[in-house]
Amino acid sequence: MISAFQPFSPSAFCLLLLVGCSPSLDEAKQALQQRITSQSQGHIKLVSFRKTALQEFQVKDAQGRRLSYAAEVEFVHRGIWSGWMGEGTIRFDYSPTDRSEQGTTSEIIGDLWGKRQMYEGDRIKIAGVMAGTNSTSGWRYDLAEIRLAGN
Repeated sequence: MISAFQPFSPSAFCLLLLVGCSPSLDEAKQALQQRITSQSQGHIKLVSFRKTALQEFQVKDAQGRRLSYAAEVEFVHRGIWSGWMGEGTIRFDYSPTDRSEQGTTSEIIGDLWGKRQMYEGDRIKIAGVMAGTNSTSGWRYDLAEIRLAGN
C-alpha cells in the first residue's frame, strides 16, 4: 500500500506533471489571430488573449474541448470597421480611410448599418467561444462565437 505521505519517485513525479498540465492554448490564440488578420487585411491586431473557461471531453476516440476566452484587439489605422453590430458573431472587416465621419449624419447611418469610424490605437474587448479537436497534428480550433465584451 502506498501512503499519501511517501515521497514520489522521479518517474512518478514526471508522469504526474504530464497528466496534470493542460495543453498549450497557442493554437487557439493563433486561430483567432488568423481570423482577425484575414478579415481586416492586417489593419486590426490581437493584443491580448486569455482563457476564461475550458471544458474538455472525449467522444469515442476523439478528444475535444470548448474554450471560452477574452481578448483585446487594436486598430492599426484610422478607418471604417464594418461588422461590429448585430446578433451573433462579429466580423473584422475594415476599410482604412483618412476621412472623418465623426458627428455627421453619415456616421449615424453607418452605425445603424454596422459601420463604425475607428482611429489608430483604438482598442476593443471581445469575448468568444471556440470548439477544439485534437489530432496527431495538434489541436484545431473553430471559432463558434465572437462578441463585444464590456468596453
